[in-house]
Amino acid sequence: AIEQENNLLVEAKQKKQNPQIDIFLNGDTRKQLLARSRYLLYKTREKWTSSQKQRAKILFSEYPDLEKAYNLSDGLRKIYNQNIEKSVAMLKLAHWFKE
Repeated sequence: AIEQENNLLVEAKQKKQNPQIDIFLNGDTRKQLLARSRYLLYKTREKWTSSQKQRAKILFSEYPDLEKAYNLSDGLRKIYNQNIEKSVAMLKLAHWFKE
């Protein structure tokens, strides 16, 4: 997606025209959306800012596989951050592994 937008910019510059780049509701282009979403994927949903929530909604609607991967990694993070007994954690980890 990033390479595609760069190619559009180069072509538009060669033709001396304005590039026709799609812009999402939050004002990001696809290239900006991908670059700026990197940081929200490292955080839990509870720590997202309002702009990150909006960006995540757009990102996950465009890339549903990213949402699935995010949910899996967030689930694993929550298992390890809980202060529970080892046997309970192993059971939760087994359920997470099935997903």
